Amino acid sequence: MRDGAIVSDERQAPLPEKKQLAVSNHHADRNFFVEVYEYLKLGFKTLAANKVRTALSVLGILIGVAAVIAMLAIGRGAQKQIESQLSSLGSNLLVLRPGAMRVGGVTQESGATARLNFEDTQYIKDQITGVKNASATVNGRGQVTYGNKNWSTRIIGASPSYEQIRSSTPQAGRFFNDADNLKRARVAVIGVAIVRELFGDKNPLGEMIKINKISFQVIGILPEKGSTGFMDQDDVIVMPVYTAMHRLLGKEYVDSIDMEMSDPQSMSEAEDKVIELMNQRHRVPPTLRETAFEVRNMADIQAAVQQSSQTMSLLLSSIAAISLVVGGIGIMNIMLVSVTERTREIGLRKAIGAKRWDILAQFLSESVVVSAVGGLSGIFLGWVITLLIGQFSGWTTSISPSSVLLAFIFSASIGIIFGIYPARKASLLHPIDALRHE
Repeated sequence: MRDGAIVSDERQAPLPEKKQLAVSNHHADRNFFVEVYEYLKLGFKTLAANKVRTALSVLGILIGVAAVIAMLAIGRGAQKQIESQLSSLGSNLLVLRPGAMRVGGVTQESGATARLNFEDTQYIKDQITGVKNASATVNGRGQVTYGNKNWSTRIIGASPSYEQIRSSTPQAGRFFNDADNLKRARVAVIGVAIVRELFGDKNPLGEMIKINKISFQVIGILPEKGSTGFMDQDDVIVMPVYTAMHRLLGKEYVDSIDMEMSDPQSMSEAEDKVIELMNQRHRVPPTLRETAFEVRNMADIQAAVQQSSQTMSLLLSSIAAISLVVGGIGIMNIMLVSVTERTREIGLRKAIGAKRWDILAQFLSESVVVSAVGGLSGIFLGWVITLLIGQFSGWTTSISPSSVLLAFIFSASIGIIFGIYPARKASLLHPIDALRHE
């Protein structure tokens, strides 16, 4: 070239071979994990340069992860508490009750023409295969007094087998036996709420209490079972069924019969057999047999309650997950601003040989770093919140490793998903246009 004009255009030497022309690409010989580590390290440095903006991005993910973990912990704790309370009612339990009968198209009072008696208990146990224990029960309320203290409570008259059926082995003292029942002995086993209200720190065993002005001796203290929200299972007095029927409540019939099945698989079949047996025994007319008696399967009730608890936990977690999505949108917004601010940097990197993948990985690593830091911080915050809720509210909470892993994976996924668009936008910039950017 001379003065801008081509003087000669001749090849002075042969072209080198392709392998000599190939520019040594330092990426080709490098380990993939080493590259990922360097990109993440670069992401930390870049984000540390703008701490306030990064902190705000991390905050959205942090709150979302903490909320998810706390909500799952509360839901799981509630489920465990419900399971514990239901198991305290007894396992493999069927409860037979008189039903509402219709006579002439009019619904009569429950059990108006069909009653259960104490003899039905032994008859069911003899005739129905798989019935391990059976207990006749009557229910009522009574005013119990001791010294100058009085308390209104629930009264249950039951067979001695109630102890095994309802998991009610006394924590102190003893349960009544068949001899106590036959003699209509005035003995009672009381719940811990009665002990607290009437006796305080005093030992109630052997003490005499009055129930509806009739004296009873305390022979045992029931195990603590807790409250179900609508009923305190510890606010109860249990006594022999004959004593309750003939000395206290004045009932000639029993209100229900509890049946403990030896095999949970046979419970559904036993329901139909029990109803059929009672219809035959009490000679219920064919037109009234559908509603004369009813059997409640406590296993079905427990399954329904657990399903409701799981649904509520899922709902709470879904609501909490919305904050994670909002945090992801915040990451995308911050990364788009970062791409705009660093357009000239992108153009310079491309001009000296950086490829689209390099730019994409650089910005994607920054969004992953934000979400990862937010996720780890959220796990710690969620754990602290869960402890505080359990400490000050008295609720049962339970953090499972699966919920922690789920929240972290979700937060990392949010960072990748919402970071792809800004990273792709940066990688598609033309180097000349990027360098011209003001």
